[in-house]
Amino acid sequence: MEKLSSGYALMDLGYRDYIAARFLLNKNFIVQGLTLASIAVEKYLKAVIVFNLKDRERYNYHFDRFRLLKNLLSKVNSDVTEEFDPVFLAILENAFKIRYYDKIKEPIFMGFYINQFIGELDWTVNFVENFIAKTQSGGQSISIYSKAVKNNDMDLYYNNFVLNNENKKNYMEKPDIGFSIYISIGSVVHQEKVVKGGSARNKYDGRIAEFIEPGSDYMYLQ
Repeated sequence: MEKLSSGYALMDLGYRDYIAARFLLNKNFIVQGLTLASIAVEKYLKAVIVFNLKDRERYNYHFDRFRLLKNLLSKVNSDVTEEFDPVFLAILENAFKIRYYDKIKEPIFMGFYINQFIGELDWTVNFVENFIAKTQSGGQSISIYSKAVKNNDMDLYYNNFVLNNENKKNYMEKPDIGFSIYISIGSVVHQEKVVKGGSARNKYDGRIAEFIEPGSDYMYLQ
């Protein structure tokens, strides 16, 4: 009973962070949205661990110690993160690190396309929700996410290729906007740059594209 209570609590908290991340990212609040996306996926992974791990073990690791989370996931039915996009996971790891600047030991750079990132976030949460439903309740989910799906919640359905039954490759190859984040901490001053690029189309081959070089139509957001 304790497992069920703890697991569903983590799912509910993860969903709240996820839906807030979607809102922020769709409005181009990049740093804030990335941070919440990282926290959301972390909580979902912890829910998988709590539901499926046979022996009680410490699991309160964060995305900055992702390797330790993976070690625990490897002990359950399967490591669900093996299905995840490694570029997406790398962004989530860095996104956790920028929560507190005093913890940053070396410069951090992230470059990605916003629509692709949101799409991968939506796919990942849906995948984990379905995995938990299949392993815990025979495919019947009682999570907040499943209730929002049934209620056609616009905050969840907006720009969500999974729930709108769009082809993933077609969605990922739509015109997209690149963003890059660079953060460097010095002994006296710190630098934080968020750059927005122009519109571009990217080929999708199973991994989201990295945005590295802004074109002539880029702009600094901060």
